[in-house]
Amino acid sequence: MTQWTEVERFLTDAVGVVFPAAQLVVLDQGRSVVEMQVGAARADTLFDLASLTKPFATVALVARLLERGALTMDTQARPSVTVRHLLSHSSGLPGWKLLTADPAASSGRAGIVEAVRNQPLEAEPGARACYSDLGFILLGDLVERQAGARLDELFRTEIAEPLGVATAYLPKDPSACAPCEGLRGVVHDENARAMDGVAGHAGLFSTAHDVARLALDWRTRWTRGGVERQLWQPSGVQGSTWCFGWDRPSAEASSAGTRWPRDGVGHLGYTGTSVWIAPGRGRAVVLLTNRVEPTRENEKIKELRPALHDKIVEALDAQQSGR
Repeated sequence: MTQWTEVERFLTDAVGVVFPAAQLVVLDQGRSVVEMQVGAARADTLFDLASLTKPFATVALVARLLERGALTMDTQARPSVTVRHLLSHSSGLPGWKLLTADPAASSGRAGIVEAVRNQPLEAEPGARACYSDLGFILLGDLVERQAGARLDELFRTEIAEPLGVATAYLPKDPSACAPCEGLRGVVHDENARAMDGVAGHAGLFSTAHDVARLALDWRTRWTRGGVERQLWQPSGVQGSTWCFGWDRPSAEASSAGTRWPRDGVGHLGYTGTSVWIAPGRGRAVVLLTNRVEPTRENEKIKELRPALHDKIVEALDAQQSGR
């Protein structure tokens, strides 16, 4: 049995236990070495990326605006809360709240954003990190106001079309999407759904193949010394593993496993999606699943992710050494 056969068997064994469907893409030295689908997934099945929307849409658009001088890290999204705070999850905003239950959020996208602007801070900005969907709703709104267009249009023109990827908000063919708690082609996150499916924290749909292309674009820009190099540096927030819009492996119980480089960067999505990148080696692992089908109560993905990444690194190292 080859190393990659073992990885595929590991994923296949998880079908019906951890998730109904999954896609996996592995890059090494900037090139795709493995692409596989298991369960009720094909190569063109679209998955709800959930919070992978944060780095691949919102942070990528922030990077474009930083390059053009339309934003700085010190631009304020609300009094005392800057782009730097939002990217590093140190704004002091709550991590999550069902904003549709807030009377101020009754008027759609604008109401949701206004509800976030009015949220009391739970800590002084910059004092501590607390992963916050609300912060990225605010950041997405700031991007829209500075760029003069909605996030779906900005993502399409600035990122998807130049890279030739089908990744998008609001998929045109719901039947092509993996279901999440019975929803097909409709974003799973309740707050993003209330924002017409277009938000800074969630809303993108994609295949693993196209997410890998987005990851490779980040790595290419990092290699060339773009603003992405700054965004992949530690934020400096005390006790935090966060960079700016991207996380680094935690010292213990990281979803990237025990073998992933500690200077790697990555992100997770609530629906069962993840990406981990090792910039210096040109490695990346993209895993897309719909672990919330039929219920979000299934959290076995937490055990699968680190074990899978350890197996992948073992396979990559064996391949590189010719074993």
